[in-house]
Amino acid sequence: MPNAATLPYSEAAGHWTLVVRRAARLSIVAALGALLAGCMLFRLHRDLNRIETYGWIEGQASAADPSLPLIVVLYSEPSVTPSIEPGLQIVDFFVLPRAGRYFFVAPAGTYRIAAFEDRNRDLTYQPGVEPAGYYGESRSPDVKTAPTGVVLDSGAHIRDVNVAIARESQWKIPFAVGPLDPHKRAIPDLPDVHLGTVAEIDDARFSDENGNLGLWQPAEFVFKVGAGVYFADKYDPDKIPVLFVHGAGGHPGNFKYLAAHLDRHRFQPWFAYYPSGVRLDAASRSLLRWLATLQVQYGFSKMVLVAHSMGGLVTAAAINHAIEDPTATRLVRVPVFVTISTPWNGQASAASGVERAPVVVPSWHDMAPGSPFLSSLVRPLPPECSHYLFFSYQGSTPFIREASDGVVAVASELHLPIQRRAKRMLGFSEDHVSILRSSEVSTELNGILAEAAGS
Repeated sequence: MPNAATLPYSEAAGHWTLVVRRAARLSIVAALGALLAGCMLFRLHRDLNRIETYGWIEGQASAADPSLPLIVVLYSEPSVTPSIEPGLQIVDFFVLPRAGRYFFVAPAGTYRIAAFEDRNRDLTYQPGVEPAGYYGESRSPDVKTAPTGVVLDSGAHIRDVNVAIARESQWKIPFAVGPLDPHKRAIPDLPDVHLGTVAEIDDARFSDENGNLGLWQPAEFVFKVGAGVYFADKYDPDKIPVLFVHGAGGHPGNFKYLAAHLDRHRFQPWFAYYPSGVRLDAASRSLLRWLATLQVQYGFSKMVLVAHSMGGLVTAAAINHAIEDPTATRLVRVPVFVTISTPWNGQASAASGVERAPVVVPSWHDMAPGSPFLSSLVRPLPPECSHYLFFSYQGSTPFIREASDGVVAVASELHLPIQRRAKRMLGFSEDHVSILRSSEVSTELNGILAEAAGS
């Protein structure tokens, strides 16, 4: 900048006028930035308050025949649950391909929980044909008990609400169940879910705006946009599903290039779409829940997982949950797990956000380096599952002082415990976003998938 004292008066005046104007513009930009940040944090705070009005119920559902699908039903007690019509009414249901863990996220209220064996996989209860049980049922056939009500408060997390269906059970669910629609929820306080909804990759729902909505307003996202697993085409039993899982603030459209170059004669692309601002373990459990429902519907026995950035963490956690019972028979084989630019050791910026931000995005807790969630991911994968670790290293940002791809530090992408687990590691001269548009990445991915198709 020139020294104004050495300039003629008129030029000096003009110079300082320019400086003042520039400063004013910068102040306006800063003010607008602060205003937008304030609005964003206000919306996040309001959204989190909305989430806190819900509670979580989880438990184990089991039956005498562990190979049959189970449907766990959450229903309301008469006239005691807010916003639910009087009388016994289904609030939500959980589909299990076999005995296992279930969960419900529901508004505060009093509920009962029942389960039945869905022997013909039609999502419909047939009294007298399909055995049923309920929470609170005595294990002794000589002792009769009534279904136990579960009082769920806002923000509560109730565990070990277990339901066991006895082979000789004569109890019948006291209302009609089904045919259940996996896409629909019975009450307006729960969002619908898209499971198998066919959508073009350019669908308006798959936008940066909606992806960011999922990060900053996760509750608004699930009601306004719709979470779940979308299909590129109708289900084809002769093609292997390839599930693409996006990262923070992402959406299915991020995979447009890779999906377009997929061998569609042998594979069918599926796209997970979830609110990336929620706790990542909750996101992983939801993903597994969606896939379990689809498995009961379509009966597929093999799939491939491809995940970008934080999506790799969510998918790895879902795999962990799927194999947490080593004695259970696994119905779906996952021969290939490809992660792309995944921050296995988290991001320092997430830790800073948790420490300093007045309102914290829930997923930041899990993205902080050394978090319990990240530590839980360092586990063996299923025996047949080969992990291919793709990483990007071309990029820079003033917020990361070490080598990075512009978003994630290379050291986090190449977290040593994950390197030890990976079958192959491939580095690409791309940044965090461009790697999804790379022809080299597409070529490598298709080669890996070709091997998986023959396995």
